[in-house]
Amino acid sequence: MARISDEYIAGTWVVDPQESAVKFSISHLIFMKVPGVFTEFDGQIVTSPDVTESSVKASVQVSSMDTHNARRDERTLAKDPFDAENHPAITYGSTAITLSNKGVRVDGTLTIRGVTRPVVLAVNQIRFERDANGRRDVRFRATGQVNRQDFGVRFAVPLDRQGILAGNRVDIELDVSARLLDNHDDDVVSNKAGGN
Repeated sequence: MARISDEYIAGTWVVDPQESAVKFSISHLIFMKVPGVFTEFDGQIVTSPDVTESSVKASVQVSSMDTHNARRDERTLAKDPFDAENHPAITYGSTAITLSNKGVRVDGTLTIRGVTRPVVLAVNQIRFERDANGRRDVRFRATGQVNRQDFGVRFAVPLDRQGILAGNRVDIELDVSARLLDNHDDDVVSNKAGGN
């Protein structure tokens, strides 16, 4: 079983959007991808003394989507494939957390356009840190994949000037930094998080 960290801390953490990134890439029907980010989001992580009883919840504002190409964004988002007026946020909530030799697996539900589907995130590179002022942070990276058609997200226009339409697969990459709300040193759970 994987060990999380000798400095694992039980507590409630709030995602810092200034130090975090919500990134995605949409596959083309040929060998390239369209990258993008969401710039407005929030989240909360609750780490339990037993890691498998921890939880995650997050929300992303659809209107903050940016594919680093103003013309493409204008043409694509003008059709509003996310129905942002009625569903302004994309939400995620964990349903189970398990450990393996590969790291942490988070099972959860993702809701887009009012449609909820199960989505698995693979979490790794987890670090519990203390800054110069003694405040506690946790940092990690998570990746996953979704099929946009499962949520009814359809693009009515090509995503580039060659007229190539988007594929169905969307790769998700999250770089997360979160700050501990209840900053007590006695919350440290040494060597308990991952077992043997």
